[in-house]
Amino acid sequence: MGGSIYDLVDDLQDAAAALVDAAGAAGLQPRVTSTVRTRSEQGRLYRGYLAGARGYPVAPPGFSAHEYGEAFDMVVSPMEALADVGYTWQQWGGGWNPADAIHFELPGASARAKQAGSELGAGSGPGASATGLITTATDFWLGSNVAGLLRLIPGLSHSEALAVLSQPYESFQKWLISSISLPTFRL
Repeated sequence: MGGSIYDLVDDLQDAAAALVDAAGAAGLQPRVTSTVRTRSEQGRLYRGYLAGARGYPVAPPGFSAHEYGEAFDMVVSPMEALADVGYTWQQWGGGWNPADAIHFELPGASARAKQAGSELGAGSGPGASATGLITTATDFWLGSNVAGLLRLIPGLSHSEALAVLSQPYESFQKWLISSISLPTFRL
């Protein structure tokens, strides 16, 4: 976890940097604690949350705006000042909720993440364990999540990245088949 604000989607990078700068200028000692997360990192955090080891809400794997590079977590000192930082973020048009005061996101990012998680069928059903294993392997192999995959393969659409991450084996097969050029024979 951790990461740089420059790992986030392009639309969020400058605004996140400006918020960190503004909090610093106010003497609040801002520290970004999390940016982009892999699905397996999100799963680990979620299991900790379910076990009562996390003080802030954690979305299930596949349903977090962090996995799509559209959110970051930040703390300040004193922590009571997060309400002022969150208010500033909201005034700038960002998404923030006092119930999860450390979480800052693009407008609508959580709703988009929930929709994407639903499309992936994340976290439920009889195939959830196999999907989790495949996702963990994909995280390792591709290095990531949708945001990372979009950076890795320029020109890939958001929906294509979701398809690759939700069905890595099938996606690889399709790519391999389309990449093979067979010789043409004349009869």
